[in-house]
Amino acid sequence: MYSHTIPSFTLINALAAVGIAVLFILLCGLIKEPYRQQFNALMIAGAGAAYLSGGLGPWEFVFCTLMTFIAFLGYRRYVFIGIGWLLHSGWDILHHLYGNPIVPFSASSSAGCAVCDAILAIWFLYKAPAIIPLIYKTRINNTAN
Repeated sequence: MYSHTIPSFTLINALAAVGIAVLFILLCGLIKEPYRQQFNALMIAGAGAAYLSGGLGPWEFVFCTLMTFIAFLGYRRYVFIGIGWLLHSGWDILHHLYGNPIVPFSASSSAGCAVCDAILAIWFLYKAPAIIPLIYKTRINNTAN
C-alpha cells in the first residue's frame, strides 16, 4: 500500500511564498487594463492544468475542467479569477497532504503555492489594483500636504 509522507513546511517556505506573491502582484500591476485581467484569466487556466498527473487520478481532469470554466468567466470579471486562485489554493493543500508536489524537486512546494495563491486571490477579489502607482500617488499626496 502506498504511504504518503506529509512534507514539513517552515517559516522560510512561507516567507518565500509571500515574496513570490508580492513580486507577482507588483509585476502584474505594470500591465495595463484590460490586458492585466485577460493575462490573469489565462494564468488561472494554466494553473488549473498544473497538477495533471499529480497523483489524484481522474479528479485532476475534473479540476482542470472546472478551472478552465472559471478562467473563461474571469476574462470578464476579476472575482472569478480570485475564486480560481482560492480553488487552486485548496487543490494545493490536497496535493501537499495526499498528492505529488507542484514542483517535483521541492517537497513542500504545494504548501507554498497554497500560501501564494491565497494572497493572489485576495488581490484579485479587490479587482487587482496596480500597487506601484498607488504607492507613488500616496507619496505625492503626502508630500503635497
